[in-house]
Amino acid sequence: MSPLRQRRCRGFTLIELLVVISIIGVLIGLLLPAVQAARRAARRIQCGSNMHNLSIGFQGYITAKNTYPNAGTFQEDPSSPPTTPAKSVIAGTVNGSHSFAYTGTPPLGSGPLYSWVVDLLPYLDNQDLYNAWDKSQPYYSSVSSGTGQPANSLISNTHIAILACPDDLTVQPGKGNLSYVVNGGFARFIGNTTYGWRGTNGTPAPDDTATGPDWGQSVAQQTGVMFLGTSAGGFPWDYKNSPNTIVDGSSQTLLASENLHAGASNGNALRTGASIPSNWACPHPNFCLFMASDNVCGAGTGACGTGLQNNGVIDGTNWKFANFKGANYFENINYATTTSLNEGDFPFPSSGHGGGVNAIFCDGSGKFISDSIDGTVYAKLVTPQGSKLAVAYRQLPLSGDAY
Repeated sequence: MSPLRQRRCRGFTLIELLVVISIIGVLIGLLLPAVQAARRAARRIQCGSNMHNLSIGFQGYITAKNTYPNAGTFQEDPSSPPTTPAKSVIAGTVNGSHSFAYTGTPPLGSGPLYSWVVDLLPYLDNQDLYNAWDKSQPYYSSVSSGTGQPANSLISNTHIAILACPDDLTVQPGKGNLSYVVNGGFARFIGNTTYGWRGTNGTPAPDDTATGPDWGQSVAQQTGVMFLGTSAGGFPWDYKNSPNTIVDGSSQTLLASENLHAGASNGNALRTGASIPSNWACPHPNFCLFMASDNVCGAGTGACGTGLQNNGVIDGTNWKFANFKGANYFENINYATTTSLNEGDFPFPSSGHGGGVNAIFCDGSGKFISDSIDGTVYAKLVTPQGSKLAVAYRQLPLSGDAY
């Protein structure tokens, strides 16, 4: 056998194989974090794209209606219309005294009807779902509005891709998932500011350190963009913003954010003795809007601070508590990612991206908001009329490079 043929038959030694395997292992170890980071970035970008499509839907609705929709729409009992906000179906729903279950016949639809998502369906390329929706029935109703039409309960459990963030691990297959919620401001319930946000069994959540700013309706409606309202309108607590009422600037007013704890669940105990399903059509505030922390006026923080100090005009010192991460404060951005919570337990911005949340503004633009954003800056982004608040609470102009 020739020497050349002998060299061709020669194989790798064991040491050479181990060296090659080690090199491949090192390369994989170096590449894997980069691949994972790229995937995380891709999911965050997809989430931002979903929110961009939502902003287009909002702009289409606003162009057609010249107003923002209700965050959640309710129907009052026509046989006994409320005379005060505290007696409204909205108040009863928020504090847990209003039943979601109805027996017998009318008033069909009295109570929680639908969220802002239903109003936006025609502008989100879902005209067919909107045409089939019965606005006289609750979102969970199994009653069909017409022959061959699906009931609201079936429609609202239809998965709509752009409503779900790929980093939202609470998303359920075949359910009406929702990862995005609208700006409800600092008011827990516009027209009645004594309600805190609600946790298990309709009781005040243990992490809620205050009961809400006692500003009254005229001021409360200046602190958010979309609120709970009625289907008929005309009640004193029915209030809708329009582009003209976003006086602090649409490019500096938040319209919507992420929330991992909105969306689909088979049942939740937001009120004693009842377990109701939730999905993108649920108008309960814990599922359709986000709130800013009421710690700006809560126990231990005074009465929202003052804008007049040392004979000069400054931002009230307690606005910083709108996003505060100190001990015993639980209503800051992304607190929900550090603890185990159920759907509906945390009506504040949160995401699965790490470091912040995707958000869209009233002008249609989008931005990633850091969860370490200064609370005073965040409060200004939430309020559309901070420059018109009473002097003690008034917010100074917001610099464009502050967030």
